[in-house]
Amino acid sequence: MKTVNIAIIEDDKEAAARLVKMLDRFGAESGLIMNKRIFGFSTEFLENYKSGYDIVFMDIVLPDMDGMTAAKKLRESDKSVVLIFVTNMSQYAINGYEVGAADFIVKPFEYEHFAIKMQRIIGRLNIHDVILPVKTADAVISVAASDLKYVEVRGHELIYHTTHGNYSSYGSLSKVEHRLEEMSFVRCNSYYLVNPRYVESINNNAAVVGGDTLNISYAKRKSFRKAVVEYLGGLI
Repeated sequence: MKTVNIAIIEDDKEAAARLVKMLDRFGAESGLIMNKRIFGFSTEFLENYKSGYDIVFMDIVLPDMDGMTAAKKLRESDKSVVLIFVTNMSQYAINGYEVGAADFIVKPFEYEHFAIKMQRIIGRLNIHDVILPVKTADAVISVAASDLKYVEVRGHELIYHTTHGNYSSYGSLSKVEHRLEEMSFVRCNSYYLVNPRYVESINNNAAVVGGDTLNISYAKRKSFRKAVVEYLGGLI
C-alpha cells in the first residue's frame, strides 16, 4: 500500500480530530496509508521544515501566525507540496492562488464533499510509485522514485540523492531516465536527472534541488524550466 505523508496545521483539537477521521476513512476506502502529523502552531511546523510531505492542510486562522503568511514561508522552502487551506472564512481562500494552493475546504464540511476533493488531489500525486533497485557495494537498496531528489552521474558511477541519504552504484543515467520516465524526471544537464517535486528555485544558470545547487546547461535551460513549471503548476 502507498503511504501519503500529511501535515495538519490546526490549533482546534476537535477540528484536527475530525480531519484525521476523514483522512483515515478515505485512506481505507482508497487503499492508502495516511501518515499524519498534527501541528498546533505554524511556527512549530515551519521550524526546521524538510521536504517529504505530500499534502499540507493549513488552517487560515492560527494563534501565532495566520495561515496565509505561513503558506508564503512554506513556499520559500517547498514549492511542490500540495497545499490545502482549511477555513471557516471562505472569503480568504480566494487568495490561495498567491501561494499555489491546490484547494480549500470550508468548515464545517461533510465527508462526501471532502472525498471528492481528495480524489482529485490524490490524482495530482505520483501514487503509483516506481521502485528502483540500487546495487551498492554492500547491498541492494530499494529506492522509491518519490523519495529521490536527483540522480548524478560521475563517469560510470551513479549517485542517488534521496530524502534518506545518498547511495552510490554503477550504471547508465540514460537507463535510469527511461525507468523514471512516467515520474516526470527531467535533466538539467548531462550529469543530473532531477525530480521536479524537489525543485525549490530556478535561475538562468542553476536550480536548487532539495537544498543542493545544480548547474543548468545552456541547451537545457528552456526545456528544464518548462518541464518544472508544468509539473508544479506554474509556481516558479
